[in-house]
Amino acid sequence: MIITRAFYRESGRNFLAIALVLLVVFAFIGMSSLLAKAVRGDFADDIVLTLLGLQLAKQLDLLLPLSFYLGVLLTYGRWYRDSEMIVLAACGIGVDRLLRPLAVAALAVATVVGVLAMLLNPLASNQIEQVKSDSVHRPGLSTMNPGTFTESAGSRRIFYIEQSDPATGEMSGIFASDLATGKEAVIVARRGDVTVDPVTGERHVRLFEGHIYDGSPGKSNMRVIQFRQHDSIQGERQVKQTPSVIEDMPTSALLAMLTRDAWAELHWRVSKPLLVVVLAFWGLLLAHTDTRRGRMGNIFAAILVYFIYSNLLGLGMTLVHKGQVPGPLGLLWVHFLMAALAGIFLWRRSQGRPLLAWPRRRQRA
Repeated sequence: MIITRAFYRESGRNFLAIALVLLVVFAFIGMSSLLAKAVRGDFADDIVLTLLGLQLAKQLDLLLPLSFYLGVLLTYGRWYRDSEMIVLAACGIGVDRLLRPLAVAALAVATVVGVLAMLLNPLASNQIEQVKSDSVHRPGLSTMNPGTFTESAGSRRIFYIEQSDPATGEMSGIFASDLATGKEAVIVARRGDVTVDPVTGERHVRLFEGHIYDGSPGKSNMRVIQFRQHDSIQGERQVKQTPSVIEDMPTSALLAMLTRDAWAELHWRVSKPLLVVVLAFWGLLLAHTDTRRGRMGNIFAAILVYFIYSNLLGLGMTLVHKGQVPGPLGLLWVHFLMAALAGIFLWRRSQGRPLLAWPRRRQRA
């Protein structure tokens, strides 16, 4: 049908455009946050792009429902403003006939979102923790930027290097201050490098042509040691991380637990594809307008509905965590409520009635 193909083409174009814009916005926000953490020395700067990609992959299951919702709203909104919906109604194509292509498109997007939420999202979360753990267990000197004083993550060590070669691991102009043992120890070296023991997997830092200043300046325990080569173990061998946060657990593990927190997380993952379907019908409902009205009123109403929907889901999560709502019921009542309201309003719209039956004022005699 021509109308069906036109809807798929225009809604798909709007959906992809909005998703791309939101993805760029999320990327800029995530990049600024990750760069700030990398400068502080929370992790190495060479994993920033990896973490950014994984974080964006985690956010897709929330980004896609909103993008599809707004895409449907803009598509049908243009049809209403250009009087195309009036022409369709005159040809006998009402709101009920538009539900079928909308449902097919919503189910397709919901399937993708379901795969992301149930399978890929936990994998991305575990991969993020693994990458961060690997970065933290690197030697402090290998995680910092040249020309910047950096505190090693999880310790009281401060490092500074003038230049470094990531390809060879060689460094020059090295300064290190260690306060972890309760004593002041400063190491200054002309050059150094990072090596990995092939047997144990431990990382070693070798410093060449430098001095060790051990103790407090001006006190009798102050020692100055000159060395040609100084070796130290700066990192433990990498250990595979197991997910300790319930949000990062695989769906199969949650199904085996079925605790309150597990039920809440399961319902949260299931809610994301359901969100696509329910919001799609709200998009059709809120797109109704005419040529004398602008689109901002519809967009404001759509944002308000999305805000109410998301807050109800947050409230439902809290109730499940506290045990005030049975685990099997979970968040299903929220989706049923929003779907029922959308169904009632769409039925009233198809009958030519106003969405809300306001009481009429009595005329004075």
